[in-house]
Amino acid sequence: MSNQEVIYRIISTVKFSRIIQVLSFVAILTACSPARRSVSPLPSQAFNPDSAVLFAYPGDSVTAREFLYVYEKSNADSSRRMTPEQRAGAIREYLDLYINFRLKVKAAEEAGMDKQTSFQQELAQYRKQLAKPYLVENRVTEQLIQEAYERLKQEVRASHILIAVDENASPADTLKAYQLIDSLRTLALKGASFAMLAEQHSDDPSAASNGGDLGYFSALQMVYPFENAAYTTAAGDISHPFKTRFGYHVVKVQDKRPSQGQVKVAHILVRPQPNEQEGASSEAHTKATQIYEQLQKGADWKDMVERFSEDVATRSSGGELPYFGTGNMMPDFEEAAFALNNTGDISQPIKTRYGWHIIKLIDRQGLAPLSELRPTLERNIERSVRSEGLLQDMVERLKKENGFQPDNENIATTVSSLYANTPEVSVPPADANLFSIRKNSFKVSDFLDFVRQQLNGLKTDSMTAHRLYQQFEAKQIMNDEESHLADKYENYRLLLKEYRDGILLFDIMEQKVWSQASEDSVGLQAFFENHRNKYKWGERVGATLFDAQDEETINSVKKAIQGLKMPLEPEQITSIEKRFNTASPLVLQIHQGIYEKDGYRTTAESVIDQVAWKKGTQQVTHDDRMYYIIIHEVLPPEFKKLDEIKGIVIADYQTYLDKQWIASLRQKYPVEVYENVLQQLIASYPSP
Repeated sequence: MSNQEVIYRIISTVKFSRIIQVLSFVAILTACSPARRSVSPLPSQAFNPDSAVLFAYPGDSVTAREFLYVYEKSNADSSRRMTPEQRAGAIREYLDLYINFRLKVKAAEEAGMDKQTSFQQELAQYRKQLAKPYLVENRVTEQLIQEAYERLKQEVRASHILIAVDENASPADTLKAYQLIDSLRTLALKGASFAMLAEQHSDDPSAASNGGDLGYFSALQMVYPFENAAYTTAAGDISHPFKTRFGYHVVKVQDKRPSQGQVKVAHILVRPQPNEQEGASSEAHTKATQIYEQLQKGADWKDMVERFSEDVATRSSGGELPYFGTGNMMPDFEEAAFALNNTGDISQPIKTRYGWHIIKLIDRQGLAPLSELRPTLERNIERSVRSEGLLQDMVERLKKENGFQPDNENIATTVSSLYANTPEVSVPPADANLFSIRKNSFKVSDFLDFVRQQLNGLKTDSMTAHRLYQQFEAKQIMNDEESHLADKYENYRLLLKEYRDGILLFDIMEQKVWSQASEDSVGLQAFFENHRNKYKWGERVGATLFDAQDEETINSVKKAIQGLKMPLEPEQITSIEKRFNTASPLVLQIHQGIYEKDGYRTTAESVIDQVAWKKGTQQVTHDDRMYYIIIHEVLPPEFKKLDEIKGIVIADYQTYLDKQWIASLRQKYPVEVYENVLQQLIASYPSP
């Protein structure tokens, strides 16, 4: 598979999440490197990769450090396992691919793509995401990481009552909500049913059906104030009222238990038919029960998944699901999965809103060590309200580092003017300074504009006015720091550049290769005609396979299909299967299609390879099943039609266009690689 085909097939599936493409593009390129070449490295010499230019092209150059940054992101581990000769070859090959990458970005810049508003907006979003780790106090973050990890060792089952109130509600509405939640807590403490109170008063929509019961959960699954209340309230007790962005809550903790860890399971899903009655007498439950019984008798799990599971996403992988822990799946499914004790154990059919599931335990593992979970915990803490308390610590430090100079008199007068009605309080001039940081000054007008955006014409009080000023000050200080991160942190600068170039690459590839290949029908047809020998079918047969549980069923099938024209219509297949599967859905399965030598087929369809490829009927036994096979046509090798393989041809055409484009870029932007720097880079690369 070519570079371009891999890039297209992978990236085209993640267009909705371009961040994935941006981060993985270079890795995709290196996965498609050509064969290794050997060179004889020079003895190690001291050189400065930060200043040594590795290659240059018109208007730009790339240092050894910048190249090493992208190379090591994809190749650090594998390179350290190579011999010096292999490593030298790998670095040279990657350099060739990276030059192509840089030239495509150069073409995007010359086309003005980096000036487009859409590009600027997208890059600004990524810049904010990338800046977050650099705008958090590490000391406090570590405390929160430790707290979260300790809480992950325990699971809490709790119920709650929610009285919804908007975050920006008036003091009167806020007080009313608080008084109501407090009165409900008092009733519960006096013996009223907590579940009944939740059903009657809670604004959580699910409370009407579950009495406020949230089941078991662990750290990082609830908003932080809610998590705090649940973990700091003893089992059997009811918390004091507390506020989240949803409103006021009280929590009743029902139970606490050690973490169950995570399980990995596979499942078979049987969905009910539309309008089918629910319950143990349903057709879906009957089918699931019969599948379970066959598994208990020793039927192959993967074969049963492939034949009967209606979860399309997992059917081809034996029904396997990713590892999950408490609170990550539907409660009934989760409970059944964790109830399995030994690897290979299989549950009886259990019901969820999706249908009936049979679950097989693949693996169970405890809580991962902190060293393994740390990156995940850091990401969660950075984007949760846990980090709100870190902001002020950061702001105070940056004030000292970056020369913060306030005008306290102007600040006090301006803030007072927002709520005070006395004549002696007046707003300073609009261009008066409030504070400065580095060489930037922030004016009274800047703050008042911020206030107008936040209040939208509403009146304010003293507390709100001072809070707004603190928010404004913190925002400007953090914005200033963010704008200078690339000057302070080399890794941040390189990562931001990687995102920038990745976005440009995606856009230019879309314009020059992907869209062109899809929309240029004349060029696509010409490419197809010029490469006809590449697109040929092997020997094929059109066949219908009747897959039955025994010979008696096969004999009945032969009578039932007498006079029917092959291949069968979909409606005929459904009708025949329904007729034979009244007692069990496992009695008969019908498979039909065009099968090519060495082509893909399911486990059941693989029986086609055990019979002679000639027109007529044949009968064989395979995996304890009886097969009656009708081959209704034998197709000799022939050229494929464009409509049959258009997606494959488009991918090949994209590869062709990409190669042509790269050749033109190499001619337009001559590249000079400084061999002495490259050899020093190779020689100084660390060995294991």
